[in-house]
Amino acid sequence: MWLASLLVLVSACAGGGSRGTSADEFQVVVSAPMSTEPWIGAFIERGARLAVDELNAHGGVTTPSGARKVGLTVLDNAGSPAKAAANARKAVDAHAAVLLTDGTGAASVAPITDPAHLPVFICFEGGDELIDPVHRPSLFRMAPANKPMARRLADYIANSHPKVGLISDDSTYGEQGRAALLAAFKIDEVKVVADQKAPARSSDLTTQVLAARQAGADRLVVWASASDVIAVIQAVHALGWEVPVYTGPTGEDPLVRRRLAEHPDWLDQVTFASFRMTSEVGPVPFEQFRAGYEAKMGVDLVGVRQDGKQVVQPPDWAMFSYDSVRLVAASLSEAGAPGEPLMEALNKISITGANGDYRGYAADQHEGVNPSDMYFARFHGFVFEPVGDDPLSDTLPSVNQLQD
Repeated sequence: MWLASLLVLVSACAGGGSRGTSADEFQVVVSAPMSTEPWIGAFIERGARLAVDELNAHGGVTTPSGARKVGLTVLDNAGSPAKAAANARKAVDAHAAVLLTDGTGAASVAPITDPAHLPVFICFEGGDELIDPVHRPSLFRMAPANKPMARRLADYIANSHPKVGLISDDSTYGEQGRAALLAAFKIDEVKVVADQKAPARSSDLTTQVLAARQAGADRLVVWASASDVIAVIQAVHALGWEVPVYTGPTGEDPLVRRRLAEHPDWLDQVTFASFRMTSEVGPVPFEQFRAGYEAKMGVDLVGVRQDGKQVVQPPDWAMFSYDSVRLVAASLSEAGAPGEPLMEALNKISITGANGDYRGYAADQHEGVNPSDMYFARFHGFVFEPVGDDPLSDTLPSVNQLQD
């Protein structure tokens, strides 16, 4: 259901339009793969929209010169670095206060946003080279970086002395994830017996999976688009191969479960790495955020049923764009204006995030998620839960994902 509403939104906004914006507003611009990776585009847009709506419901952003409302513009970058750069130019031309993105084309975006002092918040991609406060001062990351996720995954499987078949795609997400995994596996002396690449959003990866099997792999690690994750799982079962599959955050994409709706048991051997939804202070902050999100934005239905109930996608990743807008609003209240004053304020202002975690940056540190906050989840049918054989994950509560 949320996908249908998203497509309507994209058709209205992809040409650069906005909803309820004016020259007197602080502008938030979203540039995300709305058409090519709908889940990623949806959580960035919806988290930002919730924050904007909440701010405006309380009069907007209070500055020394008075309160100003906040406007939101949503642009589709279609996973294209060239379109991402074009969207960044539109944001600069519109004198936007902030640009939120999945990270597509970040290396091309920074030369556009750096001179304009336009802060860019990366809400998905985790490549190490994207964040450099000295050479790319406008780029901030409000999402988990690849390095701690890869290190945690290597540590998690290392004791079983696995033989890993690594499959990545040719997107920046896949390439940067592959680099982080290879570095982590080298540190932990995890043997990689096959290193296969595939085109992003592939429909058939039998060749890559078969090559990993023939090389003697007893674990598959997939860092690629949701479509590639699906293709790997389908190929594994077509070959009759009983092998654990580990993925990055795209394993959580609802598309994976919808495409495998007739085979919920196929997901039982899938584990994904991500960030923990709840913080050290307990589950209450996330539960409060979720209640507010679902009351205003609606429940994100996955599109499959389990135990006679609808499976719901919790708004975990939506917290990043939500927190980004709130941090920018707090910084604007201090700075009074976008541009260079806002950039300076962002290096000293902090907030408590949607799940109770600290969110803030320093001049020499533009990473927004603590490296120690990575966890692992495993599917039980169409519902995922923290694993019980990892010290951090085992302490986390289950999050309800079923609706009557």
